[in-house]
Amino acid sequence: MTQSPADINAAVAGERGRLRRSAPLIAGSLIAAAGLAFGSVSVASAQAARHAPPSIEQQAAAVKAQDAYTPADGNKELNVNVLEDQVEHYYGSASATYPGVGTVTIPSSTSNYAKQMKQIVVGAEAYLAQAARAYHGKGKPAVVFDIDDTLLNTYDYTLAEQFGYTSASNLVWVDDAAFPAVFYMPQLVSFAAAHGFSIFYITGRPQSQTAATVKDLTSAGYAAPAAGHLFLKPPAPPSYLHCAAAPTCTTTEYKSGTRKYISTLGYTIVADFGDQYSDLLGGDAGHQVKLPNPMYYLP
Repeated sequence: MTQSPADINAAVAGERGRLRRSAPLIAGSLIAAAGLAFGSVSVASAQAARHAPPSIEQQAAAVKAQDAYTPADGNKELNVNVLEDQVEHYYGSASATYPGVGTVTIPSSTSNYAKQMKQIVVGAEAYLAQAARAYHGKGKPAVVFDIDDTLLNTYDYTLAEQFGYTSASNLVWVDDAAFPAVFYMPQLVSFAAAHGFSIFYITGRPQSQTAATVKDLTSAGYAAPAAGHLFLKPPAPPSYLHCAAAPTCTTTEYKSGTRKYISTLGYTIVADFGDQYSDLLGGDAGHQVKLPNPMYYLP
């Protein structure tokens, strides 16, 4: 991307903290507007055919550098309100009504976001089908999914909070199961399960939201997680994480450490799906698939 980032203060809270109007928000919206799919499931082009696409690690490093950049000329920065409009154009506009939050705006099924998700899921199904046929690993094959903006879309909440976030307001939406499924992802989770993959979920939602998270998933059309296959962030890091001695873990430490723990239980993680690079980095991820999210960035 050639667009330099806007220097905006961050407001991050847990996994679902927001960077209001951050540089990665700019990068994400421009990439989304171009209709590209991040990660290993990328839209082919003549140039991509000649050159290997950047790895997830390289993509993450580029966004991190953009986030740290300090602009010298504000007139050359993309205006934050224009950026927010672009994000809204990308997701489109439809409506849904939930008992606790009322009528809200959700992504349109004809939006560029929906079209991009369809491309990603088609590619992911092809990869998983081939991986299932060729699998010779020692452990039981497994696939890992993040939840927010990987399986459940939070665009309606983001608009309601004007691209901001508070844990208190977010809890209302979590308790009311007010997040629709990300387009085509229930299909992908079912496809993976039908092809012999054990399904695991790792989310940065606090452990206190376990029951609500199961309700959120089933209300959106997913099967209830199997016992022991849903990981939420506990108040203190569990002993199996390398960061257990610290007061808290970074997102990458928590998610990669949990994946490593899953591997010790007799599973081989074949693929990992997430909307943040921190969902995918740190190892034990298998095939990494980055889903589009131009709304917020969690390093």
